[in-house]
Amino acid sequence: MSSSRPYKSVLKCAVSLVSALLAILLISVSAFSQTSQGNIQGTVFDQTGGVIPGAAVTVLDVARGVSRPLTTDNAGQYVAVNVTPGTYTIRAEAKGFRVTEHSGVLVEVGQTIRVDLTLQPGEQTQTVTVTGELPSIDTTDATLGGTVSNQAINALPLNGRNFLRLLTLRPGVYTDPGAGAGDASTNGGRTGTDLLMVDGVPAFGNTTGSMVINSVYRTGDSNSLVPIDAIQEFNTEQNPKAEYGWRPGSVIDVGIKSGTNAIHGTAYAFGRDANATDAGNFFSTPGTSPVADATVEQFGATAGGRIIKDKLFWFLGYEGLRTSLVNPIQLTIPSDVPGAGVGQSMVDTCLALGPAKINPLSAQLAGLNPTTCVVTPGSKSFENLFPFSTTGLIEPGLNTLGPLNNGFIKGDYVISSHHHLSGLYYVSKSYQTVSYATSGTFGELPHPLGPTLWEANVPSNVQLYDGSWTWTPNSSWDQSFLLCRRLAT
Repeated sequence: MSSSRPYKSVLKCAVSLVSALLAILLISVSAFSQTSQGNIQGTVFDQTGGVIPGAAVTVLDVARGVSRPLTTDNAGQYVAVNVTPGTYTIRAEAKGFRVTEHSGVLVEVGQTIRVDLTLQPGEQTQTVTVTGELPSIDTTDATLGGTVSNQAINALPLNGRNFLRLLTLRPGVYTDPGAGAGDASTNGGRTGTDLLMVDGVPAFGNTTGSMVINSVYRTGDSNSLVPIDAIQEFNTEQNPKAEYGWRPGSVIDVGIKSGTNAIHGTAYAFGRDANATDAGNFFSTPGTSPVADATVEQFGATAGGRIIKDKLFWFLGYEGLRTSLVNPIQLTIPSDVPGAGVGQSMVDTCLALGPAKINPLSAQLAGLNPTTCVVTPGSKSFENLFPFSTTGLIEPGLNTLGPLNNGFIKGDYVISSHHHLSGLYYVSKSYQTVSYATSGTFGELPHPLGPTLWEANVPSNVQLYDGSWTWTPNSSWDQSFLLCRRLAT
């Protein structure tokens, strides 16, 4: 019996080790999908084209002053994974060669950049600076797609400042004319099947599976918005890898800006008053309602900076949206005064039919006295559920209101060149009010309840928060842990 104990101990230890490894793997699965960051890889060569093993490579984040030291492997290759999108300088040096730098390397969201460096013989005190453009074709990945930069997002006209309306800039993406943002079709696929990720977190509700950020709802546009001034850029993958198995459409990965050593920010305000700027449409009535009443006010600001130089950074922002839109609509109903004739005037119809043929309950709901055939408007002391009209025409002007408030805060802490902590909290609250015209009929007459009594009030509260830890032991592999992730609405 005593001889079997060592084997049992070894087996128990092996089981514990395998369990721990599986736990680490499961924890990090969701973090590997954190494609809001980018990668830099390449090879260091000598002047003859031979590779240089053991060369020291430094990847420097220009805006934040954070550097990551790497060493090339036996094949002369290096890789810097999970780097924050931005501009980088790649520096390589080896004994007996001049130092070589490649500046102005732009890393975008979800992108892998290849930067190969060729070292020239000479003293290490001499530096060769390379400023040439990198290849425009990504040879490191076969995934179709591309990045829409922050410059393009801010420079292009964008009604409502919903960045998802820019999806059609990418080949293969189509939206129906007049459709709301988010109803896109990729490569002929079904609309509404794309996956939106914000800083690597899938932005869909766990109960319904629908997108809850920048998604269309009652008022015709989004009930939550990520401020475009806060977006570093967004990347689309039109044939995503298997790790994005949530939806069959393309993956839209949005990267939120991070703070830098320098204070930076934006402030903006946009407004629209249709009565002052718009021309009349087909439904306009000169002198009464020349244009559809519409007012839009959109305003906000973003700011970012450092708390500790090269170490701790912050970025935050707010955006408000105030809309008041009137949908011009005209309904024809029987008038409440005599003169229009039977079928056009409630009074004339009552007199022609006689009190005996009028249902007392219907007369009460319509404010009609079946004896005198007089219609009295509704008031606090008199019941009349019908809209009172002397002309038989009603222009209700259906109101749509959509006050919306969005805010976020993001922090980055660079513990060392091997450890990076990041956290994001986003909240969006709206209260949409939508008026509806009744579409049913009551016999051959319009619905008796009238158009102004149907109203939808839709509150929305979207919150997203996550924290991540990126650990890069060396230039060969990295490990990322999603500390917490939450999306609620």
